[in-house]
Amino acid sequence: MYITFDLITAVVVSGACATGMLVYRWTAPPAGATAAPRGERLALALGAAVAVVVIGGYLGDGFRGIEPTAKALSAVALRA
Repeated sequence: MYITFDLITAVVVSGACATGMLVYRWTAPPAGATAAPRGERLALALGAAVAVVVIGGYLGDGFRGIEPTAKALSAVALRA
């Protein structure tokens, strides 16, 4: 497994940390109100951070799941 650290990685990780902190703060209850448990707030923040990492990874590196082959074989050539 190769791990590289470049500018895109730094931006994505910074964005994920910032998003997680913002979601955690936004889910804080106002003074005197009952709120979601702390664990639930942490789960929401972690989920938001993971979503930023996934989306940023695809946008930063591109989609590599489908790559053309060097020689495309037709159905006729496969029957022979």
